[in-house]
Amino acid sequence: MKTRERVKFGAKLIVGGLLVAYVLHSRMIDFDALKTVLLSPRNLGFAGFFFTLSAICCALRWHLLSRVQRLSLSRLTMFELIMIGNFFNTFMPGSVGGDVIKAWYVAGREPSRKMRAVFTMFLDRVVGLAVVVFYAAFTLLFYLDWLPAHPELRLLAIAIWGFTAVCWIGGTVFFLAGRARWIESLAARLKRWPWLHGLADGTLAYRGQARVVCQSLLLSAISIFGMNLLYKVQGDLLGVPLDLAHYFVIVPVTMVVSAIPILPGGIGVGQVAFYKLFQWCGMANPEQGATLCTVMQIYTILFNCTGAFFYLKFKRQPLLVNTEGLAVGTA
Repeated sequence: MKTRERVKFGAKLIVGGLLVAYVLHSRMIDFDALKTVLLSPRNLGFAGFFFTLSAICCALRWHLLSRVQRLSLSRLTMFELIMIGNFFNTFMPGSVGGDVIKAWYVAGREPSRKMRAVFTMFLDRVVGLAVVVFYAAFTLLFYLDWLPAHPELRLLAIAIWGFTAVCWIGGTVFFLAGRARWIESLAARLKRWPWLHGLADGTLAYRGQARVVCQSLLLSAISIFGMNLLYKVQGDLLGVPLDLAHYFVIVPVTMVVSAIPILPGGIGVGQVAFYKLFQWCGMANPEQGATLCTVMQIYTILFNCTGAFFYLKFKRQPLLVNTEGLAVGTA
């Protein structure tokens, strides 16, 4: 590890540690309530169901996007890679560490289409995160009265709305003008830079595939809707007096904030975000927000640890065969 990377990693650990210390010192978490909820078998069953539903939706979404690139990976393989990525997300800083591992595996599984295979993985991630932001952008419109008194939330809302507007405008231009000559000309000029050309080529493959993209967005929406319902169930057990509509604001916003790559799973960042948003909701006991976040993080870690099973049984790539029909190696 280079000196610069070590300094960056050390700084993240320090900031993350300070956040966790702040959470504990401020008594944001009600540990008695936390214990009661975690030890409920029914609650554990709910969590397992919704997390599995989310993983299945992610695998189906990735499979849809990969078919456009003519990849041969099956839905089951996609699911296995999703679980492996979740497993590494648990032990790597931020919520994108597992994507690096998935990219390594998928490139090994598609040796002749490495660029396209890795591209679909990152595109799948972008689609998932975009829908989270879209949820937050839409639901924030119903809680505009929160913004004047909270400059931080107002700034975040502007960023979310700005990102959403850019995505919708860019998507509209892409699908309506995707076959314009100037786009073809621009893609041709990128041939001198293979990486950029591969990226452009992979992106242009989705021209005329609006249906596939919409289906992918729908799967993401189903996944996030399920997560919101799960938060509602956990919140009810903790005695949180919020309706489902509030969770459609709080959960997407905190998911966006928790994606900041400091500690694995957004630990520390998520607690502070939930605590603040519960305060802005007018909750008398905002520590319920940090407690709810901690419950979900624990269940997330438990579910993601099941990815170790897939990691141990998964081979990086199948037996490769050269043009003469001879086996040339395994990994």
